[in-house]
Amino acid sequence: MIRFLVAAMLAFLPVSVAAQPAGEEQPFTSHVAEFDRFAVETATMERAERVALFRARFADVFPGFYALRGRDEARHEARIAQALEAYPRLRERILAVDAAFAESFATGLPRMQAVFPDFGVTMPVHLVHSMGEMDGGTRTIDGTTYLIFGADMIAQLHDAETVGPLLDHELFHMYHKRFFSCEPLWCSAWREGLATYVAERMNPGATDRQLLLHLPVSLREAVDPRFDEAMCLLAAKRNSEEDADYAPFFYFSTDGATGFPGRFGYYLGYRIARQVGEGMSLEALAKLTPEQVRPRFDRAITELADCSGTE
Repeated sequence: MIRFLVAAMLAFLPVSVAAQPAGEEQPFTSHVAEFDRFAVETATMERAERVALFRARFADVFPGFYALRGRDEARHEARIAQALEAYPRLRERILAVDAAFAESFATGLPRMQAVFPDFGVTMPVHLVHSMGEMDGGTRTIDGTTYLIFGADMIAQLHDAETVGPLLDHELFHMYHKRFFSCEPLWCSAWREGLATYVAERMNPGATDRQLLLHLPVSLREAVDPRFDEAMCLLAAKRNSEEDADYAPFFYFSTDGATGFPGRFGYYLGYRIARQVGEGMSLEALAKLTPEQVRPRFDRAITELADCSGTE
């Protein structure tokens, strides 16, 4: 199993890219070893004591990431306990991701630079045990924005076919942030949809699975039969900045109120980005400002869906 996972990560590497020289500073920080040591050393500890010790010790490991960050305290402690209890069965896979990530990440950088010549690492990058939060994504913690990869979720969700598009998607977010920043729901749909579209164009022939449009179910199959309804729902909520409106479009877990699966906003954003991006270079798309995107975004909705019967 370890050999398979390492091979899966390394299969993304082109032969022409050399491994990073020994002793050279990594462009990211891994905290997987700290989590591993803690999980192994405290395996026999009583649950409540173990969680309390984790919170105390990990306050200084990537400060802020393992903090509450607005979560309910009881649920936060339950997440910690569950992550620690599940760790033994995931350990080999997570450590395999940690071992292979440096070379995979090093390959992602020149891939981005080939498409976006002014690409560079512009924010701190961390590899963590995310306690189920993410395979990759940006987070702003105490005023600093980080690009974070979750070794635990990469180990469970990714293989040789998907790890490359994942890195393309997340590294693009880092690049895109230099040019595009706004808060309403439509901005998130554009950010995530464009990152998915960029990954598709950087990986010709990419499947929905490679683009992560198959989680939690096939989003295309779930949305297309009611495509106008889904797109018009996005149109109606596009200016909202409320988490209650954001969640059904982009979170895995939803209350089912929309009738669509979690994360369906990724698919809608991707369809909009494809519509806007026809005939444009990826670099030009990435550098559109919010003021330039908004009329294109709205026009794409009217071109893709008939919302005349909705308010």
